[in-house]
Amino acid sequence: MPQAVVEPPPRPDAPKRFIDHEQVVEYFRRVGRDGLAHAYIFYGPRGVGKKTFARALALSLLCEDAESFPVGYCGECGACKRGIAGSSGDIIIVDDEFVHAADAFAGKPERKTSDIGIETSRRIIQLMSLKSYEGGSRLIAILPDFDNVTNDATYNALLKELEEPNPGKLFLITTEHLDSIIETIRSRAVLVRFDTIPDAMIERELISEYKMPKARALEIARKAQGSLGDALSELDEESSGLRQAAREWLLACLRTPGKLPPMPEFDKDERENARSQLSEVLRQARLTARDLMVTALGNSNVVLDPSSATEYRKTAEALGANAAQKAADAIDAINEAERMSDTNIAPATTFGWLQIQLRSL
Repeated sequence: MPQAVVEPPPRPDAPKRFIDHEQVVEYFRRVGRDGLAHAYIFYGPRGVGKKTFARALALSLLCEDAESFPVGYCGECGACKRGIAGSSGDIIIVDDEFVHAADAFAGKPERKTSDIGIETSRRIIQLMSLKSYEGGSRLIAILPDFDNVTNDATYNALLKELEEPNPGKLFLITTEHLDSIIETIRSRAVLVRFDTIPDAMIERELISEYKMPKARALEIARKAQGSLGDALSELDEESSGLRQAAREWLLACLRTPGKLPPMPEFDKDERENARSQLSEVLRQARLTARDLMVTALGNSNVVLDPSSATEYRKTAEALGANAAQKAADAIDAINEAERMSDTNIAPATTFGWLQIQLRSL
């Protein structure tokens, strides 16, 4: 089959800057490009750079003039430009587009979800069996959000690849929840933990790279709770609007349980988008409940979202002596909803369950 037929679709999105995690960089620096294992699992909280590092590592391995390893790709050579544009046959990024393209390639009907299924795993194996497009010695598959594996058949297909280490193949897997990956997969990869990013570093990034005023950068960095990804999503008008709706909804559920509050809107046509939106709502709801609790306990100086301090105070006053306990119970309910969201339960069903729990506190 001609190589051009199997090239992934172009994705002209430049990699984000990778910051912090010096221990991760130092580890790979010591290992060196020639000492890499055949598979790695990068795990840790969302938005802390797991996917960014995986892509930077891949680009640095292919770069024709890398300044350093593991993240020193030049961004200007032919290999870098193709890798950044998504047209390099040596880097396979298993994102939503790849999943849907794999289904189409297999003649399967289009799905509304982007869960990694058996057709995706077969496509990965097929592409990773080809010769290097760039003329190098290694093909690289990046599998972000590996939590989205749907069945044992998918695991088993990929497990066979991981059971037979090949110096010409490198698998970079990312996950937020390490325990969501079965032990047989975990045991065949090197585990690398990514921790949260210090607030001060996120603040500096927002100021230097996004020209944000210091006061606003500090506020967003505190709210992000160690996630640069969450901090950057604050700059997106749609995400910001969803968070505001989630905050108002949570407070209304607790303050006026007898009155149905306006609900954040989820995508009705694309389940994967709805899952992402639910995740955003749950995160904001937990942050809101946490701030409400510390406000009720008289610790308003440690509120993560000071711009909403007045609303927190009004809600705490309306709830009276039980405000802190109700906020704590709300956090427990939100945590349970988050566990439900990691299953096949529809996002709208999970959200509806949570609303009932909150209004009954």
